[in-house]
Amino acid sequence: MIRPYRLACTSVALSLGLLSSAAGAQIVNVQPMIAANGGKDGLAVSVEGSADVRTGNTRLVALAGSAIAGYRAGRHQVFAMARAEFSEEAGDPIVNKDLEHLRYRLTLTGPLEAEAFVQHDRDDFRRLALRALVGAGPRLRVAPFEGFEAAVGAAVMLEHEQLASGPEPDAGERVTDARLSAYLILATSVSPHLKLGNTFYLQPRLDRPGDVRVLSETSLLATATKHLAIKMALASAYDTEPPAGVVPLDAALKSTLQVSF
Repeated sequence: MIRPYRLACTSVALSLGLLSSAAGAQIVNVQPMIAANGGKDGLAVSVEGSADVRTGNTRLVALAGSAIAGYRAGRHQVFAMARAEFSEEAGDPIVNKDLEHLRYRLTLTGPLEAEAFVQHDRDDFRRLALRALVGAGPRLRVAPFEGFEAAVGAAVMLEHEQLASGPEPDAGERVTDARLSAYLILATSVSPHLKLGNTFYLQPRLDRPGDVRVLSETSLLATATKHLAIKMALASAYDTEPPAGVVPLDAALKSTLQVSF
């Protein structure tokens, strides 16, 4: 039976995730990444890096990297992650963002768990100069039948963000508020080496429920060896109240080569 943990353990993708987002920021899905040795005690580490440099008719520089570490000891699990992306085309930056995340998970009884997390991130092209947040909540693992598993969770998080300076009417705006972050994770094994998963998030602002963010991410993980896998992920995110000049809907299709040990 595939566990959401196992689907997470071998993953090293640049589309990551979390139980969080902020005004002007999108949800980032870190759930498929959180694991430590597939549920076994010990340390698991994954790294990824990529570079695309082109000259001539196409002038492009694209750099990306991420590092993930998980440690599990009995009922306790700690997960840490950092990633960064930078791209420029013809000398003009088109991507510039980074994210750092730390999470602690405690098994309470049976399938019931508790989580607490902190995060910092920024994204120049979503006009996010700073986002810092802290949150906590319960999580429940569900296995309705053989070969399939699900998890549901909810957290209350306090977040602070600052928008970048510029000509927009909300430039430099600072916001501190609370959100509910509810999520559903589905995972199944199509074959011994092929795994399919989906994560769905819903994050309304507690004092203004109409300000809500939604994310759906579907991934297909093909395992070549114990330490090598290829992942394809399709993600779409919607923000009902994005910053000025930022479109509410984003979609991305990514393919990554993953190395874990």
